[in-house]
Amino acid sequence: MKVKHSISILFACAIGASAASALADETVALSDVPSAVQKTIQSQVADGKMGDITKSAEDRDTVYDVDLTAKDGSERDFTVAQDGTLLSVEVALDETPAAVQDTIRSELSGGSVESVDKNLDDADVSYDIEGAGKDGKEMDFTVDDDGTLSSRQVALAETPDAVQKTVSAQLNGGKVKTIDENFDDDGTNFDITVAASDGSEAGFNVAAGGAMTSKEVSLDDIPARARATIESRIGDGTILRVDKSFIRRNNVLPFEVEGRKDGKPFDFSVGPRGRFLGMDD
Repeated sequence: MKVKHSISILFACAIGASAASALADETVALSDVPSAVQKTIQSQVADGKMGDITKSAEDRDTVYDVDLTAKDGSERDFTVAQDGTLLSVEVALDETPAAVQDTIRSELSGGSVESVDKNLDDADVSYDIEGAGKDGKEMDFTVDDDGTLSSRQVALAETPDAVQKTVSAQLNGGKVKTIDENFDDDGTNFDITVAASDGSEAGFNVAAGGAMTSKEVSLDDIPARARATIESRIGDGTILRVDKSFIRRNNVLPFEVEGRKDGKPFDFSVGPRGRFLGMDD
């Protein structure tokens, strides 16, 4: 996707509080999707049978979820980005590494696995798991390829009091859509997505102690020189998200860009005056 298109997508796909409503899910024909997407779909389907293709918005990108009946009769799905990047494929539990299986079983505590999606769009492979605990409670969590639990979805009431207070102050009449508790090397933090009354969504991150660490912004909220650097660096890639960090880096509060270029993650930081601060891991 070209950068001139990426910028318009940022406005259309609800980045920041002033963005428009997210793309509604719709079933489309193979002939209606971009050629790069068609190529990836056909490669994945191979000698299987393709089912429905659902076009939707995910992580500020237009994506295509494809149902597939494999040659052996198993039913699976996979997800392709607008630029043809294969984002994830559904796999069976026994197709994941032993360490991943152990973590999944530990988290579910005797419950059941509903689906396992292998994420391929990051530098490192991870697995998104949907399931139900022994008590029937729905569970949604992510496990790294080495078996490390990296995040799990939680309710607001399950977060620390300080986090609840910060989230409540940021709602502005909206409602919490999702909360992901992240287990990073430098401590636990929470990614919050809020749905406004007009259907738009906004995201921000809160540390376990309640401090805001970053907030999602639209491209037009960024100073001109920083915006020019972002556009120059992303080139013909895709901007997926921009966050304003509240943690200083090189003595400035940077803008952190999540992008994709040549089918690979392309994440970097830019200072408010346009200084490029480097690629992010």
